[in-house]
Amino acid sequence: MIDFVNLSVYNLLFSKWLENAILREKGFDKILVSEDTGEILSRGNAEYKGLIFKLIPSTKITGEYVKIVSGSLHKYFNGGEHNHNRFTHNDCVRIINELSEMFDINPTDSVLHGLEFGVNLYLPFSPQRVIKSVVVHGNKPYEAIQSNRRKGVVCVRSEYSIKIYDKGYTDKQPQKNILRIEYRVTDMSHLGKFGIKLLSDLMDENKVNFLLDLLLGALENTIFIPTDLEIEQLTNHEKINFHAMGKPLFWKELTRKQRHDQRLRIDRILKKCNTIDYKNELKNRVENEWKKLFLVPNEAGKSVTFSTTLKASEAHEKGNVFDSSFSIENVTSRHEKQNTGNESENEVFNNQIRTCKTCGKDISMNRKESLFCSIKNNPFAKRCRNKDSNKRRTFKAQIMRAKNNDNWLRITYKDLDNPDRPNFTDTLHSSEVTINRGWLNTIVSIEILHEAPTLYGNANEPHPEILTGVNARNYASSLTRENSNEAN
Repeated sequence: MIDFVNLSVYNLLFSKWLENAILREKGFDKILVSEDTGEILSRGNAEYKGLIFKLIPSTKITGEYVKIVSGSLHKYFNGGEHNHNRFTHNDCVRIINELSEMFDINPTDSVLHGLEFGVNLYLPFSPQRVIKSVVVHGNKPYEAIQSNRRKGVVCVRSEYSIKIYDKGYTDKQPQKNILRIEYRVTDMSHLGKFGIKLLSDLMDENKVNFLLDLLLGALENTIFIPTDLEIEQLTNHEKINFHAMGKPLFWKELTRKQRHDQRLRIDRILKKCNTIDYKNELKNRVENEWKKLFLVPNEAGKSVTFSTTLKASEAHEKGNVFDSSFSIENVTSRHEKQNTGNESENEVFNNQIRTCKTCGKDISMNRKESLFCSIKNNPFAKRCRNKDSNKRRTFKAQIMRAKNNDNWLRITYKDLDNPDRPNFTDTLHSSEVTINRGWLNTIVSIEILHEAPTLYGNANEPHPEILTGVNARNYASSLTRENSNEAN
């Protein structure tokens, strides 16, 4: 969740900090203040539980001082000691409220200049397997952290940086397989579209949830090439191509379309070798952990370990095949039940958030497997089921019609790395659509052409059917699945 922050506090008299007993004890007692003018004669900082408080002379207003706070909210939560456990959104809100009470920091008057967020993932294998496989983000290489790739890797962009590192190693807990995925924003305009500008915005669950998209997008645009892949079953051409893709220089001069084609080749090779796909595996784990940061009560918000199941999973360390049934979500739920000794409490908590798939009404009183309203509690429940059934039947018919009618599709993608670039468009026959999961998420629209591309565009031709947003992505996903099934 939220970790490092860098912020300026406004509408606060600097004397409030100078008079604060805690800050005086932690460093502000060394600051000299003129008795005549009240001017600060010597600078000094105060450090408390991992946060640094600074008073800097203002360049705009004589006699005024800029109040700066920087450091890790997560470490503050742990008394300044560490940040390798789970730090939920509720914990974050509580810490911000505490800072407001103790140091007169009004969250609505505190402007963010930098923000770092991420998740700690407890893996059933060594994080080094992931770190060794990281190559580039887009076409920019990941570099070793502090010239030591054993720690992890980082890719620095103009507005943000992405860090993937071995948390157990850096925190001197090598026995723990903790991988940290971290996103650090250095230019806050990067978060402008999410409305995150003030410290108070970090208390808004809806705004903070947008940050998950940035984490997942960072992983989606990262190339992972496993270094321990058994490649005997590959052709010579595939072997040469695979080795080349593990070199950052290979990606540097590729166009966006060429990078897309190479990503498809990676997907085919990983599938052919029946090995773990680190990108999608990490995306699933990040998403699961992120949900827990909002859904798990504070009592159960302790760090997750694999102490009870790690031995069983160590067999995977020697091979390439990853058992998909061994998920962090399953292990976490088992571990939490062992810790609390009360299974019903966790079940009740999870049930509180269940809603009808169609109308969105609360169905927590229904059976666990229920997806729609129950007639017992809602006399109009059949409408919800029928509406969903009709939608699925119509969508299926639309897919089959595209395949049977020999349709051509014009698919438009957006550039996640640079939103200012023009969208990329590709024209394919419906039978050729096989789009990997990463590119599905970038689809802007799909035009279903009524004629072949060479004829389309004539003045007398009818306007094509256009799908956008989720409808377009679902359409492409289903066509991909249908075409893949036929290929197999």
